[in-house]
Amino acid sequence: MAESVYKLIELTAASKTDIEGAIQNAVSKAAETIRSLRWFEVVQTRGVIEKDRIVYWQVTLKLGFNVENESLQAKEQTGSQEGENKVSTKEGIKPQSSKYRCKVCGYIYDPQKGDPSQEIKPGTAFEELPDSWKCPECGVNKDQFEKIN
Repeated sequence: MAESVYKLIELTAASKTDIEGAIQNAVSKAAETIRSLRWFEVVQTRGVIEKDRIVYWQVTLKLGFNVENESLQAKEQTGSQEGENKVSTKEGIKPQSSKYRCKVCGYIYDPQKGDPSQEIKPGTAFEELPDSWKCPECGVNKDQFEKIN
């Protein structure tokens, strides 16, 4: 069996019908922005009662998803040269742009390498990525990244 590394996040969701509905609501919402969801664990279950009737269920889940292997990323990011202080762009040569880290899974976007999996060429600054760009490891949007240098 291949070794795997997982990232955990915690979500809380509700349903007016049952616990399973609340679980499915959490998983469905997470699947909109996270790739490779693998498992869940219910860590809390709550409900609201009004007039002696359950009006909704609420569950808190831990969701696990795969973090891609670093060697796989390296294979995908061919043609880049490590240690360069400058990158070329269509405007000419400019100082290296900053790297950004995904706050969900830890993936680092390196402008020198770009993102071949989404046809982002080396030399593309994070700020120049299209709004449709997603983290290649977990699938979250650009707003889930933070500048690291």
